[in-house]
Amino acid sequence: MLDIRWLPRGIRLGLLRRAMSLKSLTPSGMAEFARNHTAFYRRFYSGHDTSRFEELPLLEKRMVRDVDPYDLLADTHRDKAAYYAETTGSSGSPTPAFYTVEDFHAARFLAMSSPHLGPLRKELKGGTRTCLNGMAFGFTVAGMAFGDVFQAMGGLVANVGSRSTIAPPPRIARTIARLKPVAIAATPIDFLSWMRIVKEDFPGEYDGVVSNLRLLLSSAELCAGTRAQRIAEHFGILHVDTYASVEGLFTLPCTCGEKHVLPAYHLELFDHDLEPLGGSGTGRLAFTNLVKRTTPMVRYLLDDWVTISRSACPHGFGLSIVPHGRYELNVEVGGRVLNVEHVENLLFTHGLFGDYRLRWNDGSAELIVEQYTDVPVPAAAIRDTFSALLQTPVQVSVVPFGHLTAYREVRATKPILKIEDRRSCSTQDIPDVL
Repeated sequence: MLDIRWLPRGIRLGLLRRAMSLKSLTPSGMAEFARNHTAFYRRFYSGHDTSRFEELPLLEKRMVRDVDPYDLLADTHRDKAAYYAETTGSSGSPTPAFYTVEDFHAARFLAMSSPHLGPLRKELKGGTRTCLNGMAFGFTVAGMAFGDVFQAMGGLVANVGSRSTIAPPPRIARTIARLKPVAIAATPIDFLSWMRIVKEDFPGEYDGVVSNLRLLLSSAELCAGTRAQRIAEHFGILHVDTYASVEGLFTLPCTCGEKHVLPAYHLELFDHDLEPLGGSGTGRLAFTNLVKRTTPMVRYLLDDWVTISRSACPHGFGLSIVPHGRYELNVEVGGRVLNVEHVENLLFTHGLFGDYRLRWNDGSAELIVEQYTDVPVPAAAIRDTFSALLQTPVQVSVVPFGHLTAYREVRATKPILKIEDRRSCSTQDIPDVL
């Protein structure tokens, strides 16, 4: 793969757009490719005209629940496929995905094209260039991909992983205290947990760890902009939060503060009844990857609740996307739809950034917030904010960090159920598996 790390930013971005343009099919072209080269789509599109793209059925996760994974692997790529991956299945059965080596290294190419590359490259050329990759290793490729990105940027990479009995939080914290990395990749809650353990178990090393750390690269769990900002301010670091999926959706976090939709994707939005809303606005997200042919994803209902809008990005990106949370976990109040991102952006304006839970009953609600620092939590102000939002009395309970997240224990699940709507009018559809 062409090494574009040292090219000027404008040229890097131009090469990214050019490469995606050359490799991309049209939406109908990708649908036709999928039907011609995979057993699954031959069955799925039976009786359908792929040139009438908007009339093709949506691909929902439940539809691939019991499908033979090889039925989704394109016959043109059977001898090229190098990696197999699955989604976590945190909202249902896992979705399979195959990758060639080129597919796998796509994240590296995107990172090289990111406007954030300049500051990271500068840090890695300085004293220590150690990067700690604490993303989970398992059925997803997240852990492998983040390690690959750090290595491509010139980092000395410690792939410690997580969610493992041989890499529990205290051991990862010990490694952070010893290596004092310049960059860490982790979910926000894992990062906060490890840093708390460093402070408790290695107090003499904590200040050195913080002073040497420059970047947190977070992913896998939704982190609203206000929370990312609070974490960055507390530790004095750059916090870059990414939005991507194992199925093949990647967005590019930008120095303008937005997450951009790349030209390799055709995005569609749908309402509650899966009626089409077009390609901008707020709704349920479906995407078609126009480049990745190994496991074609055509009109795949990722089913995140998102907002897509035009962007005035100074770097020339045209579309931005804001993920709000899983669609099935939406909460409706006063004609508005709320999800994790909406609640976090209100909650963390009050200076917090630890874990939280909102439990909403008929006639009352309880908001449990963790206190990560010694700064007093403005419980009364938070209560007033959420009482007005939910139009019901809200009790705010302030608890120490670790009350909701057992931060010294290996986490077995993704904490996506932040808002639990227990009202009789609730529209939430809480998955059996979380």
